[in-house]
Amino acid sequence: MLNYKTPGVYIEEQPAVGPIAGVGTSTAAFIGPTQFGPIKNPTKITNWSQFKASFGEYILSPRIYLAYAVRGFFENGGTVAYIVRVSNAVRAWLELSDRVMTPGIALRVEAKEEGLAGNSINVEVQDAQIVTAATVLRAQASLSTAALNVITLSNPGDVLKFRPGDIVTIDPAGTERAEIERISANQLILASNLAGTFTSGNVRIADLQVNQTRFRVETGGGIEPGSVIKLNQGGVSEDRVVNRVNGEFVTLEGSGVTNTYDLSSGATPVDITSYEFNLVLTKGAVTENFTNLSMDTRHSRYFGRMVQSELVAVTLPLVPSAGSPPLNQPKVIGVTALTGGISENLATIGLNDYQEALRSLEKIDDVNIICIPDRTDAGVQGELVSHCERKGDRFAILDSAFNAPPFGLGSVVEQRATVESQRGYAGLYYPWIRIHDPSSLTGEETLLIPPSGQISGIFARSDNTRGVHKAPANELIRNAVGLERIVDDTEQGELNIEGINVVRIFPGKARPNVWGARTTAPKDESAYRYINVRRLLLFVEESIQEGIQWAVFEPNDLSLWKKLDRTITEFLTRVWRAGALFGATSEQAFYVKIDEELNPPSVRNLGQVIIEIGMAPVRPAEFVIVRIGLWDGGSELEES
Repeated sequence: MLNYKTPGVYIEEQPAVGPIAGVGTSTAAFIGPTQFGPIKNPTKITNWSQFKASFGEYILSPRIYLAYAVRGFFENGGTVAYIVRVSNAVRAWLELSDRVMTPGIALRVEAKEEGLAGNSINVEVQDAQIVTAATVLRAQASLSTAALNVITLSNPGDVLKFRPGDIVTIDPAGTERAEIERISANQLILASNLAGTFTSGNVRIADLQVNQTRFRVETGGGIEPGSVIKLNQGGVSEDRVVNRVNGEFVTLEGSGVTNTYDLSSGATPVDITSYEFNLVLTKGAVTENFTNLSMDTRHSRYFGRMVQSELVAVTLPLVPSAGSPPLNQPKVIGVTALTGGISENLATIGLNDYQEALRSLEKIDDVNIICIPDRTDAGVQGELVSHCERKGDRFAILDSAFNAPPFGLGSVVEQRATVESQRGYAGLYYPWIRIHDPSSLTGEETLLIPPSGQISGIFARSDNTRGVHKAPANELIRNAVGLERIVDDTEQGELNIEGINVVRIFPGKARPNVWGARTTAPKDESAYRYINVRRLLLFVEESIQEGIQWAVFEPNDLSLWKKLDRTITEFLTRVWRAGALFGATSEQAFYVKIDEELNPPSVRNLGQVIIEIGMAPVRPAEFVIVRIGLWDGGSELEES
């Protein structure tokens, strides 16, 4: 806050609270088997070509429908999707032990493609050195005088042996230590005064002392931040990590050296070598060599950047090595094969594989719709519905079972009972649709497929053209040419009551039409009966959640309440004007309440702000009733 002392006009800028931006509503996720690609790792795509490049095309034996669903999504108006490949294949792998006496794991090597083929990949680890012949610099020159903080050299050319930052000493006394601050003509200007006065002798680089972190090197090419180096003088040695390199000066990480090193002209040189490793990968005639690798992210040859293999992925283990460098490097091993690779068996992909795939989607925030076109069993569909209910920000599009009758044993009505969602987080569609088989040689053959991919594209198309509040129904399915079963009005009436969305072809029409917009909510949960109402709530909830993040940790006072009220009211007004809420005025369409009644001291003391929002969403005109009467000027006859 400014202190106002001088009379005048003062301008203060107040931080503005931006409007709430509506979140996306039509990003789909597809879960199921594919020809290849990353397993249980959501991959974002924006067109069919990207899917083919990342996951392949059609699996024909047994017939897998995921690729058909993804293609149908884009053909019907979808724009963004995540693909989660489900597979029970296992990639071959090998864990490389570190160099600690009780070994841990330094690196994990895993084949890029799953299956038995990965077991033929071999790994070899070799020792390597980038720095092989560096030494700690030694320099000496005769002096004419040395007093206070000035050392005058006898030979002016000897100043070239020294640099600002060198720590020097005076021989033969050897007890003085001072850092050179600057060099002028033939004088070394020190950062501190000498204890004595000298008229003869030599000035030289001082010995390395315990805890010294900085020194100068000669022939030091290859030393860089992250280098693990070995200092050695006559059998006295230690390993240290380089923190910084500035020209010839090297700064060590941590508390510096643990030994003393003699840098007098007659002493043995202090040698410097480095620790790196080579990784050699082979598969048949293919060999990949990755040399001079480091385990330090600062190093220019950090393995995570340098190992770009076509055969394997090399990563840190979940529990990285506890060894200090260089013991955290992988130990040397001869040619060793990866093991554990298992080929995919599509017939045995189980519920647990789909559960893991759903778990992988939990961290993806922008998914709004999920389809699993290859599984119509209660186990997988039940897990999908539970996932959507638990996350509270996405909707499940469910396919009916293949060749299921509308009623009776094994019917779609029986299936509907197993996928009920208390608050309407799922919609069930019946029956399957017929398309021209894009995998056939002629393209003229037809194929029955589950409709969820095409339906999800219609969701996106309707959202983009009309808005999420519009029921995604009374929409033609592009590139569909028929249905598994023709449903008449009487059958649909019963199915509609059960909350099953029927796809129909009406007389005189050629293409299937989506003719239902209900969720699988219980019949008595009328508030969540319609898909567009549920998805409108998801849109509003997610938009408000993201749009008022700025309020977290703000002072919980009336000013904050007013800001929240204005921000949310402005957003809901836009939603109402778009036609998503019912009412002649905004007051009839929604309300926002944030006051003392909702937020008494007991609530505020818990650090909470309670906001109550009420909305009147627009329901679809599912039944359009026209009443016609005859009027002859004096009397009226009415038909209903």
